[in-house]
Amino acid sequence: MRGSKDVRQPVRVDSKSVFEVNDSRLGIGEFSRPLLDHEARRFRRAWEMEAMPGFEDFQVEPKRVSFVARPERVADAWETIDRLLASSVETVKKAS
Repeated sequence: MRGSKDVRQPVRVDSKSVFEVNDSRLGIGEFSRPLLDHEARRFRRAWEMEAMPGFEDFQVEPKRVSFVARPERVADAWETIDRLLASSVETVKKAS
């Protein structure tokens, strides 16, 4: 097929878990596929640049993201993660 590409599937959070930790919440999201190294770097940079008051900790790994936040900020965190994933992930073209 002319112009065919190996389009890497967009990454999304497939499963979300939230646990109570003292007065905060620990959110853990599993990605639909592992992040590539450059995607993980872009995601981390974008998260660090985002004004995120109320977050105590954040970690991104190839297969998951986790954060600690005040209870009222958990929904905002999931929305931010979805937005940052969409802007951090590139389409990968198949090498000919």
